[in-house]
Amino acid sequence: MNRLTGPVGLFLCGGGALGSWQSGVLSRLVAGGLEFDAVAGFSVGSLNGAAYCYNKTGELRAIWSGLKPERILSVRPGYHNIPLELYQHHKPGFFSKIGFLFQKHASRMYLFSNKPVYDFLNSWLSKTDVNFNRKINFYVISHAVEMKLPYIVKFDGGAQSHNLSFVDSLVASCAIPTIFPPVEVTEHGRTYHLVDGGVIGIANINLNIFEGCKTIVMIGNSREEDVNFPSVGAFGYFESRARRMLAVHTQKIYESRIFVKSEPIVHYIKPPADLNLGILEFDGVKCSRAFDAGEREAERWMSRLE
Repeated sequence: MNRLTGPVGLFLCGGGALGSWQSGVLSRLVAGGLEFDAVAGFSVGSLNGAAYCYNKTGELRAIWSGLKPERILSVRPGYHNIPLELYQHHKPGFFSKIGFLFQKHASRMYLFSNKPVYDFLNSWLSKTDVNFNRKINFYVISHAVEMKLPYIVKFDGGAQSHNLSFVDSLVASCAIPTIFPPVEVTEHGRTYHLVDGGVIGIANINLNIFEGCKTIVMIGNSREEDVNFPSVGAFGYFESRARRMLAVHTQKIYESRIFVKSEPIVHYIKPPADLNLGILEFDGVKCSRAFDAGEREAERWMSRLE
C-alpha cells in the first residue's frame, strides 16, 4: 500500500556507477509497495526510471552485479566542436581561469563509444511492449547544448514521443561530456546535440515538472561533501570535477521545490556515507555492495514513514 499522499512524483538523479545505490533504493521502495504517478530522471536516473516504467526494478541487482568495465567503456576517442558551457565553479585567479577554459574544451572531447550503451538498452528492452507496464508519465532529461537548456522528452504511458526514440533519449541522457559522444536530434529544421547535463552543473532543471503532485521522492547519488571530493588516481581529475558538479546540480534541483505551486512534501533520499565507488567504476562486486547499501537506506526511510 502506498504510504504517501498522491499524486506522487519520483525524481531520479544521475551519477554513473553510483546509480547502483539508487537502484537499490528504488528496488526496495517498489518491493515495499510504493507507487509513483510521474517519474523524471537524468543520466543513470533515466535508466532506473525506465526500469520502473516497465516494472523491471526486480532485475536491477542482477544487472549491476554482472557489470564489467569493458561492457560499458569501449575506447573510441573523438571531438565535437559544439558550444558546450560549463558551470563556472572555480577560484579567482589567472591559473584557475586557464584551468576552467581547458575544462570547457576538454568537455567537447569524448573517450568512449556509446555503442555498448545502445547494445545494452536494445537488448534489455527488446522484449518490452511499446506501452509501459504502468500508467505513468515519464520525463527523460538531457541537456541541449545549442539551447543551453534542459531537453525534456515526455513519454506518456509508452515508449513513443514526437521527436526522439526511447532508447535515443536514454542514451542522450547518459552522454557524459568527456566520456561519451552527444546524441543528435533535429527539431523544427535545427539540429541539437544532447548530453548529460548532470556534470555540467547548470541547474535549469527544477521540480515543477511535478506540478500538481502532493509528494515528491527525490533519490540522489551524491552528498554535500562531494563538492570537495579529492582528485586521486588515473581518472581523479574527472572524478573530482564530475562529483563537484553533480553535487551542485543536485542541490539546486532540490532547492527548486519552492517553485512547485502545489506545495508538495519533498523527501530527499541520498547516500548517508561515501559509497567507495567511482562514477566510472562499473565493477560488479562494488556496484552490488552499493545496491545493497541502497536497499538498507530505503528500509530505514520506509520505517520512518510508519
